[in-house]
Amino acid sequence: MNQAIAGRMQRAASVLGFDPFAVEQGSYEWHKMRLGVITASKAHILTMKPSSETYRKYMAELCAEIATGAPMEEISSKAIAWGREHESSAIATWEMINGQPLARVPLIYGETMREACSPDAVNGSLGWETKCPLITTHHVMTLVDGTIKKEYRWQCQYSIRVSGFEGWIFNSFDPRMKKNQLASILVDPVEADQKTLADAVPQFVHEMDKMLKSIGHEFGDQWSSKYE
Repeated sequence: MNQAIAGRMQRAASVLGFDPFAVEQGSYEWHKMRLGVITASKAHILTMKPSSETYRKYMAELCAEIATGAPMEEISSKAIAWGREHESSAIATWEMINGQPLARVPLIYGETMREACSPDAVNGSLGWETKCPLITTHHVMTLVDGTIKKEYRWQCQYSIRVSGFEGWIFNSFDPRMKKNQLASILVDPVEADQKTLADAVPQFVHEMDKMLKSIGHEFGDQWSSKYE
């Protein structure tokens, strides 16, 4: 891990009270690290109109996490369960094909703790994201013409922004395929997308801080000992 990220995570440790590199994705500590933080999986929402219901709802969810110190309850689905079940197999398949071990990193904060991404793995200066589609049609489309769903494209671009990595490897994995179970695409930073995020993130943070103030809170309360 480069020195810039190591420095950010060391500063975060003083706020969190534990080593952020020592936790596992999905653990209590990992969820605590994400409280009220704009994460890569929701980056596509930042590109929506600020007046849209989805935009305001996501902002309210982050404010609720800060106000309660607890993550919003996740709505499970068959697709989510399928993806989690096969994610480790996708990583193992990539390692076998490429002959390279992948490092695991639970979460990476951006320049501040307002932004974060959780790569499935790290390969040198590249992040790694895998999706295991429930419907094989989506995997075939990725194999044939490199199709990446819009929200996943924004997830990769946002992760590049947060981490400062050179690029992101997007993977589609389907263990039901008799051949070509894994499709890997290198996602490079796109100047226009990075510019969109550079404008959208500060605007979202500004509006979120106003929402927090209206309910008597501020960013950081989710980790503050004064509420314990």
